[in-house]
Amino acid sequence: MKEKDAKDMIPISIDEFIDGISVPTDLYIRLGDSKFVLILKSGSKTQKKQLGSYKDKEVEYFWVEKNEYSKISQQNITLAGIAISKENVNLNKKTDILGAAAKSVFTELEHIGISPEIFYSARQVTEVTMSLIENHNQLQKLLESFTRHEDPLLAHSMAVSAVSVMIGKAMGWEKRITIEKLSLGGLLHDIGLKTLPPELLKKPMAEMSYEEIQQYQTHPFRGMQLLQSLGVVPDDIVSIVYEHQENRIGQGYPQRIRDVKIHPLAKVVALADQFCYLTMENTNYPVPRNPREAIMFMEYTMGQPFNREAFKALKTVVQGQSFGEINSKNKKAG
Repeated sequence: MKEKDAKDMIPISIDEFIDGISVPTDLYIRLGDSKFVLILKSGSKTQKKQLGSYKDKEVEYFWVEKNEYSKISQQNITLAGIAISKENVNLNKKTDILGAAAKSVFTELEHIGISPEIFYSARQVTEVTMSLIENHNQLQKLLESFTRHEDPLLAHSMAVSAVSVMIGKAMGWEKRITIEKLSLGGLLHDIGLKTLPPELLKKPMAEMSYEEIQQYQTHPFRGMQLLQSLGVVPDDIVSIVYEHQENRIGQGYPQRIRDVKIHPLAKVVALADQFCYLTMENTNYPVPRNPREAIMFMEYTMGQPFNREAFKALKTVVQGQSFGEINSKNKKAG
């Protein structure tokens, strides 16, 4: 048993560990405020029986020293990259493993804060996401697989990342760096929410006071500040995060700018953000719509306040055309 300051430790759900994987760092269980017991040494392999025995004892988390957590994150990202490339791994399993990689990044953000290393990890996650979409481009199935994740912010961010890529490709954007920025901006678009009180995020907008709404609407600015503080994040990604709540008719926030002034990539992520809110269960939309219903709601109830070209591309994606057909039509039109 070791005395450790809980502030220097990070919890990881036992459910995130896969049977037969060598752990890259020491794992502990917590017995008290500052009492931790080493149960697996770095390099040891996890065993299904052992994992199950701890769950039977109602142990929900293993603990890792904060300065060692990046090893867990990198391992999860590596495993995700391997899983995505395998044809014999089904979509749900792939998104589960990708979700573990994305969750590692979000956990680092929450417990350690933003850093160039964490930003690099986020870039790696988006590369895996892009590979996933290249192999599985059916929108409905992707949304269903992302919905399986228990963390709503994580599930939403992963979905926005994926849908942004699908919209961008449907618009005929082919440069890999552009698609990567869409994916990364989609993954990090709500990073500013991590700086707000958790209880505020659990409250529907309709139940928030005026002051709470004002506080909630600071999250794009907060996210921009976080990324700018690194000094290594491309301006395009910063703009996506800052402008993802803006819309074509100037009724978004925080700047209330119209379509002509919104960054081209932010226009896509803003649309993907709203689409995913409508199609995935959350505090504001407890009854999710299917993709076609979401399109109709945005077009006829909301008045289609998003970039017209991006919205047309999303409609095409929802209709189920392949990217090859879409790009061919775009080239002919050009």
